[in-house]
Amino acid sequence: MTAKTSDSARKVARGWYAVAVLGSLYIVAFVDRLILGLLVEPLRADLHITDTQISLLMGVAFAVFYSFVGLPLGRIADVGNRKWLLVGTALIWGSCTFGSGLATSFWVLCLLRIGVAIGEAALTPTSLSLISDLFPPERRARATSVFMSLGALGATGSYILGGLVVNAIGNVDHLVLPLMGSVKPWQAVFFLVGAPAFLFAAIIALTVKEPVRETAPVPNVRGLTFAWLRRPYVAAFLFFIATAIGQVMIYGLSGWAPTYLVRQFHWATGDAGIRIGLASMTMGVSGMLVAPRVAEVWRAHGRADAPILVLAGGLLLGFPLVIAASLAPSGVAFLAFYAAAMFCIMGTGMMPFICVQWGIPSHLKGEFLAAGLLANSMVGIALGPTATVLAAKVFGGGAHLGQGLALVAAICGPLAAGFTLLLRRPMVRLLQAEDAAADPPVREAPTLSAVGELV
Repeated sequence: MTAKTSDSARKVARGWYAVAVLGSLYIVAFVDRLILGLLVEPLRADLHITDTQISLLMGVAFAVFYSFVGLPLGRIADVGNRKWLLVGTALIWGSCTFGSGLATSFWVLCLLRIGVAIGEAALTPTSLSLISDLFPPERRARATSVFMSLGALGATGSYILGGLVVNAIGNVDHLVLPLMGSVKPWQAVFFLVGAPAFLFAAIIALTVKEPVRETAPVPNVRGLTFAWLRRPYVAAFLFFIATAIGQVMIYGLSGWAPTYLVRQFHWATGDAGIRIGLASMTMGVSGMLVAPRVAEVWRAHGRADAPILVLAGGLLLGFPLVIAASLAPSGVAFLAFYAAAMFCIMGTGMMPFICVQWGIPSHLKGEFLAAGLLANSMVGIALGPTATVLAAKVFGGGAHLGQGLALVAAICGPLAAGFTLLLRRPMVRLLQAEDAAADPPVREAPTLSAVGELV
């Protein structure tokens, strides 16, 4: 082995180590973000909050700050030290998740959820910017997909972890923890899932190095560039919006699924969480493997519009399955349709992120990804849980969550697919222009994918 080959192998190994660490932190982030969906009933009882307030904690309270704080943090990722940005923000969201176990009212919990949002806002754009400079062009899509897939494990595994914890605790009213004293089970869950953020912040600080940027930032441009609002890049930003409209279904369905099984079919909370998590992890992750593979094959056969067609196709196949799940006559039937819907829709959410890695210059990726997450958050995360509750009120209130989920899917599925297809031509021009400018013109479509920021 030559010295050059050995050095290249070490760089690749360092890159994959960073992907593993960043992906593990991404798992922690999703668990911290989504665990709230398994704690609805105890929070309602102890903090005296309503379904609408719960939906705001899942949606708007998180999404607004996650979106708008993400833009300047994404720009900092483009011009500053990304490693220390990740360390600092991980400490913020870990502290706020841990502190959520000490909340005494809706407003205290709301402020802590905002803190989680602010901390997590930097994770995706900063990590993807790092990955872009840790790998050569022909390996970036694969590395990106592995990172996002690890996040999806956190998204799907949060309910499994929470369900196992709830079942392990059992029906006890209080637990006695070292230093914390007597706490309620839901408080212990927040303490447990918040602590790992501190561990991975330390690992990143001690073992991950800041890589050299492939392209230097534009001189004297330190603020936001807003390139995502100008041609030709605006098409990719609109592609994020189209995807986010479809994700309204997923955020509503996954956010309320455990509660729906508890209320409608009288399942135990722990059992509902474990089964929802298993359905998402098996069928959802399987869909995440299939969707990018389909895009890869089509792209290899000259279909530059492959990501657009995969997204639209997944939405058109998935939204009837969401409706079927929402109106299913039993918990088992609900799970079957839920799993099928996850298979069709989850993998499609990665398409905009892949297009960014293919079509956006390195020195703009952090801000652009943050802008894409803004679109997803303000539409998908903000509207999904609350739109479900408001739609349920059309049919009579919280006892009609199923009908609310069906109505949201019937509107958002066709709307998102139609918008996606309208963007086909400008997206093809953007991707083909980047391919023509590339030297060498090599782009490897991913073999793994994930919803990541979008479940």
